[in-house]
Amino acid sequence: MTIDQIETFLAVVRHNGFRHASRALFLTQPSVSTRIHNLEKELNVPLFIRTGRTIRLSESGKLLLPYAEGIVRLCCEARAELAKMRTVHHIIK
Repeated sequence: MTIDQIETFLAVVRHNGFRHASRALFLTQPSVSTRIHNLEKELNVPLFIRTGRTIRLSESGKLLLPYAEGIVRLCCEARAELAKMRTVHHIIK
């Protein structure tokens, strides 16, 4: 599971579809589909129920959602803390 896959999963959820997620992520729709497919393959569960042009979270997707949000939140916090540390060290030098 990569952060790119997790962020893509969240974008598909937030934008209610692969096409809108691809626009938000500045990726092609096939790239978004591939990331989700690879994530589903790695986890060995379907994350979305696809019905024609509509999708919705599967039970596995619902279970993953809060974890994915937490992972992204922690990554953002880590980046922010490291940026602060770089700034402090730069000022001290």
